[in-house]
Amino acid sequence: MRSLVYFGLALPVVTFAACVAVAADASDDFYSQFVVGHYELIGKRPDGTATYQGQVSIFRGQKSLGVRRTINGQVVEGSAAFEAAPRAETRVLRMRFTDRGTSYECTCLVQGDLDNYARLTCHRYRQDGGTRQPGLEALFPTGADRW
Repeated sequence: MRSLVYFGLALPVVTFAACVAVAADASDDFYSQFVVGHYELIGKRPDGTATYQGQVSIFRGQKSLGVRRTINGQVVEGSAAFEAAPRAETRVLRMRFTDRGTSYECTCLVQGDLDNYARLTCHRYRQDGGTRQPGLEALFPTGADRW
């Protein structure tokens, strides 16, 4: 009888945990579809004042999101994923790539613009923690893939 009581108490907890996990997966899947597309990029390099512009494509790979950045004719590819933000109750898009031998990470907030496309604002920094002042990036949807 006691084991039946324990089962009755444990079942709601396990069910709730499973529902939260499914909801997080469903939310990530929605956002993953939402961010796929082509963007114009405006940015400022980490630890400096130099600005740059280019294009970014976020695409769905076989198992995860991929990213292709084109700045000054140089193409860099990397990965992207939605992850929990430390010390916050939200999820962010993290893009990881290597540029000129240095591994970078961008942590991006995702918002909808007035046309219901994704607009991203990001902090860019070195993965090894060697960034004193993070870079900034803003990605604006071109809509080219949606017309």
